[in-house]
Amino acid sequence: MKRFLGITSILLALSIYNGSADESTISINTGYTSEYIVNGVARSEGSAFIGVNAQKSTKYVDVGVNGLLLPDSDYDQSHWGLTLGKDLIKDEKASLNLTAGATRHQSGVAGIPNSTEFGVKLTLENEYIVPYVRGSHDIDLDQTGVYGGLYRVQSLPLDAVIVPAIEYGQVDDYNTFTAKVTLSRPFQSVFGQVIPYAEVAYVDNDFDVASYNFAVKEFESDVNVTVGLNLSF
Repeated sequence: MKRFLGITSILLALSIYNGSADESTISINTGYTSEYIVNGVARSEGSAFIGVNAQKSTKYVDVGVNGLLLPDSDYDQSHWGLTLGKDLIKDEKASLNLTAGATRHQSGVAGIPNSTEFGVKLTLENEYIVPYVRGSHDIDLDQTGVYGGLYRVQSLPLDAVIVPAIEYGQVDDYNTFTAKVTLSRPFQSVFGQVIPYAEVAYVDNDFDVASYNFAVKEFESDVNVTVGLNLSF
């Protein structure tokens, strides 16, 4: 909990400081997930979660700081990271964005060590179908992966939004496939934008948990459900 409070303080400081030409936002995200997934594998069983995220856009780079706490009594853990992003190419209809970052996974699960992951992601943002490729390397788990995915942001009646997405990844010791649908409905409040959401994901991977130290279960065409509330201001 102390680590999470420290991360929250950093995020608040980042959101408060804002130069004349810069933009910054902060969001709080809370809810429940049947499994918390990192790179296609389950790092916890069902747990509530609370996370904070701050983004600051400057003339030269976009800076993000994030933290997530899963306060489950059996799988208490936290994850926090730093990202740096930049639009390499941008016009009125599309942009090519490069993001690099580091994430610290603080595990509370017996047999899964704490680890540090570095990643890079290239995204072609547009109003139709958004493709991306990303790579990750966890220096403590000694796992390197390459992933590719697609998603689409689609408006629905009554101001609802649906986002279908798929991702396939090849990691040193397993492959993973995820197909998910996220449904949300943003509201504007006196505190900022409030977004209740629900996500249903089909997840499959191919390894024996007993042989590795980075997951609590194997996904065998399983369904993962997450419900939550996001507040941005």
